Amino acid sequence: MRGLSPRAATRTVLNHGRPEPTGEQVLLADVFDMIQHLDWHVQAANVAKRSDLPKRPKPYPRWWDTTSRRTHSPERVARIEDARRRQSARRRAIAEGRIA
Repeated sequence: MRGLSPRAATRTVLNHGRPEPTGEQVLLADVFDMIQHLDWHVQAANVAKRSDLPKRPKPYPRWWDTTSRRTHSPERVARIEDARRRQSARRRAIAEGRIA
């Protein structure tokens, strides 16, 4: 396993179809994040008012990292699905001319 390429079929199957990142990809994502944070710190240090602070940078998307993904509670999923149902019903009613 250790001697195989990160793109080897065996490693991909063991990772549920996701190829492993190369060391360069991991390193470049970390470097990109550090540059973003450095740029943010420079901008934040040079604002006059606290209300003018820029937003903190989001981390570079790491497609290989599945642990950082947020899991939604069943209640949240139910609320989102209910809102989508109401939205589609409203769009149908508007398209049919029942409401303006």
